[in-house]
Amino acid sequence: MFSNQQIETLPKHQTIQFQPLAENAIWQVQINWLLFYIPLMVTIIVVRHLNQGLTEAVAAPWLAILPVLVVISLSYNYFSVRAKGVAVREHDIAFKRGLIWQQVTLLPISRVQHTEIHRGPIERKLGLATLRLYSAGGMSADLHISGLTDEQCNDVRQFVQGYGDITSAQDNEFADE
Repeated sequence: MFSNQQIETLPKHQTIQFQPLAENAIWQVQINWLLFYIPLMVTIIVVRHLNQGLTEAVAAPWLAILPVLVVISLSYNYFSVRAKGVAVREHDIAFKRGLIWQQVTLLPISRVQHTEIHRGPIERKLGLATLRLYSAGGMSADLHISGLTDEQCNDVRQFVQGYGDITSAQDNEFADE
């Protein structure tokens, strides 16, 4: 017989105990941003010195703004990475991110179709990895967690892959009782 009862008390996601990302995650983000900003600043300086018309058009105070923007971006990145956290629970994985606009993503492990671990050159150097979790029907990752250690990624991946075995064993225990 079908039943659809009203739920009086909902579980609270605020009670999730999030673990911070790896310490080197901050360095990864900062290095990635610097790899964008430094060539940009060098290009602007070189073009300004080679092109007199541009030198007159782009005054020195405007060039001082770019380093200020870099410092602001690096500060924001620092606090943004500190605000991120991950929690692997019995039946789902939770990931929180966002400093200004905060977001918590919960992905039921039973919905995960496959996982990927990505390690770029900076991540390899820092001992980090990115875990991508895909659910059914999606072309892109439903959950993308960067800033984990390689060991954490492998542990979570192993847990997710073994989840079907754990739940079927629990189902068999309940059936035997």
